[in-house]
Amino acid sequence: DIMISRVHAVHPDMDQEEVAQVVSRYNFLAVPVVDHANKLLGIVTVDDVIDVIRDEATEDILQMAGAGSDGEIVSKNVMGNVKVRLPWLFVSWLGGLLAAFIISEFQITLTKVLALAAFLPIITGMAGNVGTQTATIIVRGLATGRIERASAWKIIFKELRVGTLLGLVYGLLLGIAAYVMGIMGYLELDAISPLHLGLTVCAGILSAMIAAGTIGALVPLFLDKLNLDPAIATGPFVTTSVDIFGVLLYFLIAGIFVL
Repeated sequence: DIMISRVHAVHPDMDQEEVAQVVSRYNFLAVPVVDHANKLLGIVTVDDVIDVIRDEATEDILQMAGAGSDGEIVSKNVMGNVKVRLPWLFVSWLGGLLAAFIISEFQITLTKVLALAAFLPIITGMAGNVGTQTATIIVRGLATGRIERASAWKIIFKELRVGTLLGLVYGLLLGIAAYVMGIMGYLELDAISPLHLGLTVCAGILSAMIAAGTIGALVPLFLDKLNLDPAIATGPFVTTSVDIFGVLLYFLIAGIFVL
């Protein structure tokens, strides 16, 4: 009656991060290591796991910032830092070129309404923040075991709704601000009315935030399914993807209202 029939154990070939998750999830002081026949081979104590948790957390933080995964990067010299960080920034550079190409395709629209450019930084910036927030939450949930692959679509749909609600709030605020700036003469509006400018900005940030929430959830879950470290998704990759989609959606919407 006093025996515990369900024993949590780990195997010798299990990844150290998974072992750390088991110890952390169940607050164990030690966990048995068994073979495939459930024969006891040894134990892993919480002291053994602490270093693993710290190293994995450091690696995730660096990757989320797009600074590689070397925990000793602080002690590296200038060239060592450059070599580690240069490849990660290439994604942002490439994405920036693509965003510039997209903007160039809408030069006529932008020439007619230069005021559209005034709201581009806040739209891409807010959307980028939403994407980073979402991806960070997903990566942390995957690392702690609170998010499982089986619930992927449920999580994606949830973050889509979160992005929609955030987009509605800030879309209305920014749309009203754009409308007021238009009617007060702070912006030159020849080919678009203040009302249509407000609607364009509102719809632009709404669509950008919806896309950001979806991308921020989808990318780390997809990488996890491929057995890749999802932490790399919250760095330049997500922010660059969100910028590209944000710019594209904004100018597509603007094209509807510009005369």
